[in-house]
Amino acid sequence: MSPPINARQLRRLLSVVLAVALASTLTALVRPAPATAAPGDLILNGTFDNGSTQPWWTRLASTSTTVNAGQLRVRTSATVGKPVWEDLVGHFEFGVTAAQSYRLQFDASADVSRSLRVSVSRADTPFTSAVDQSVTLTSSMSRFTFDFVSPFGDPKAVLLFHLGGQTASTVRLDNISLTPLAVNPATDPILYWNGVLLSTYKALDLPPTSSSREAAILHAAMHDAAVSVTGVGNPYRVRVPVSYPGTMDNVVAPSLNAAIDRAAYDVLTALYGGQGQSYSQALTAAVALRPSGVNAAEVTRGDTVGAAAAAANLQARANDGSGNDTAYPVQENVPGAWRPTNGKAAVSPNWGSVTPFALTSGQQFRPRLPAGATGYADLLGKQEYRTQVQEIRDYGGQTSSLRTPEQTQIAFFWANDLGGTYKPPGQLFSHTRIVSEQRQLGILANARLFGLVALALADAAIAAWDAKYQTPIDLWRPVTAIEAAEGPGWQPLSKTREGVPYTPAFPAYISGHATFAGAWSAVMKRFFGTDAIAFDATTDDPHAVGVVRHMTGFDDAAEENALSRIYLGVHYRFDADAGLATGRSVGAYVFANRLRP
Repeated sequence: MSPPINARQLRRLLSVVLAVALASTLTALVRPAPATAAPGDLILNGTFDNGSTQPWWTRLASTSTTVNAGQLRVRTSATVGKPVWEDLVGHFEFGVTAAQSYRLQFDASADVSRSLRVSVSRADTPFTSAVDQSVTLTSSMSRFTFDFVSPFGDPKAVLLFHLGGQTASTVRLDNISLTPLAVNPATDPILYWNGVLLSTYKALDLPPTSSSREAAILHAAMHDAAVSVTGVGNPYRVRVPVSYPGTMDNVVAPSLNAAIDRAAYDVLTALYGGQGQSYSQALTAAVALRPSGVNAAEVTRGDTVGAAAAAANLQARANDGSGNDTAYPVQENVPGAWRPTNGKAAVSPNWGSVTPFALTSGQQFRPRLPAGATGYADLLGKQEYRTQVQEIRDYGGQTSSLRTPEQTQIAFFWANDLGGTYKPPGQLFSHTRIVSEQRQLGILANARLFGLVALALADAAIAAWDAKYQTPIDLWRPVTAIEAAEGPGWQPLSKTREGVPYTPAFPAYISGHATFAGAWSAVMKRFFGTDAIAFDATTDDPHAVGVVRHMTGFDDAAEENALSRIYLGVHYRFDADAGLATGRSVGAYVFANRLRP
C-alpha cells in the first residue's frame, strides 16, 4: 500500500497537471488547421490559408518552404547544370482515373525571371506524366491553367513543381487545384470522328453493307488505340505495345486524343480517300479540340499508337471478301424470285459471304425461310404469304386510306434510304450518340459502346444479306408481288426526293433495317444494363425533316424501326420479324464475345 501524499506533494502534482493542460491548450491554439481540399479538388491545402506547408514535400534539404501572406514561399538552391527534377516541391498520393479529363490550375511568381516545370505523374516507375508543361515566371503573380486527359489510372499520383537546373531563387505558389472536369461531348474524339463518318455517309451514296463494314473498322481502330494508351479493357484486334522511353526527367506517355485522332484519320483516309474524300481539315479541327495540357512529345507518341491501331485493323479486313463484285443471276421467270426494282441492279449480292467481325459466319443466325416454306412455289401457295401481301397493299401503298398519319410519319422517320442521308446505320449511330450524351459517357465508355454497336451493325449486314441472297428464296419485293397479281398501278409509299416511287434494290427477306435495329437494341440494353432508357430520336430523311419521336426504350425503337418498312410498302411482316430476331441474336453474340471490359 502506497503511503499517503502530503500537502506539499499534492500542490506539486496539481501544478504539473495544470502546466500540462495549459501547454496542451496553447498548442491547440497555434496548431494549423488540418489540410483540406475544396469539393472536387484533389489537392489538399492548395491555398495555404491555414498557414501550413503540409502536405507539400521537398526533395532537397537545402530547399525551404514557408507560408507567407497565404502563399507558399519556396527558396530554391542553385542547381545549375543538374536535371530539373533535382529540386522538387510535390503533393503525393491522390488518385487519377484513365481517360478522365482534369484541370490543373495554379498561381506562381518568382523574384527573378525563370522557368518552372509542372507535372502530374505516376508516383513510381515508369514516372509517366499525364500532364507535363513548362511556364515562365516573373515577379508578377500569374494564373496558369492546363486541361488534360489522363492516359493512365493511378491511385497514388503526384503533382510536382520542378525547380532544378537553375540559379537560386524564391518562387511563390498559391491557389493550386486539380479538379476532374465534367464530360464534354463536344471534345470527345470518339463522338467527333463518328460525326465525321456520318458526314461521309451523306457525301457518298453508300449502301448499308459497305458503310457498316467501314464503321466497324473505324471504331475498332479507335477502340484499340484507346485501350493501348490506357491499358483499360480488351482490344478488338491489337494492343499496341507502349513502352516509356526516357529518364526520370522525360518519361513520355502517348496522348489519348492524339492516338484516337490518328487512328480515325488513317482509317477514313484509307477507306474513302480514293472516293474523293479528304480528312485533313477534319484532323485540324480535331487537334483544336485537344486539351491544352498535351505537349508535342505526347502527341508524337500518340500518333504512333494510333497509326499502329489503324494499320492492324485495316490489314485484318484486307481480304474479307467485301470486294467480290460477281453479278447476281436474276431469275426473271421464277414467280416469287427477286428481280430489279426501279431499274437498278442487285446491291451487294455477295455480302453474305463477307468475313464477319465477330460471328463465325454469315449463316450463324440464319432464319428459317419465310413462312417456313421450302421453295418459291410453296411460299406463294401459303395463306400466310397472301395475308402479308394484302397487308402491304392496304397499309404500304402510296394512296392507302388505312394507314394513319402517325404510321406515315413512322414510315419516313426510319427510312433514310436515299442518297444524301446518313442511311440506316447512320441513324442508329446518331441515336447511340443521343443516349451517350444523355448518360454522360466518357471517352473510354464511348470507345467501347460505339465499337460494340459498329461491330454488331457490320455483322447484322452480313447476316441479313446472307438471308437475302444465299438461301433458296431470294424473295421479291411487295411492288413486284402486287404487280404480278394485279398488274401495274400499285406503288409503295417509299419515294425519292422528287416523289418517284422507290424500293431498295435487293431481296425482301429479311429486312436489313430490322436486322440492324435488333442488333443495335441488343447491344444497347446489355451495355446499359436495362432496356428502360427513354430518349428522343431524330432522323435525316428528307420526308421527315425536323421530326422527333420519343422512344421509351431500345426495344421500342427497334420494333418501330422494323414496322416502318411495312408502312413504307417495301417489306412484308415476316421480313421485319425475322430481321429483328436475327439482329438481336447478332447483337447479343457480339456483346458477349468482343470488347470485354
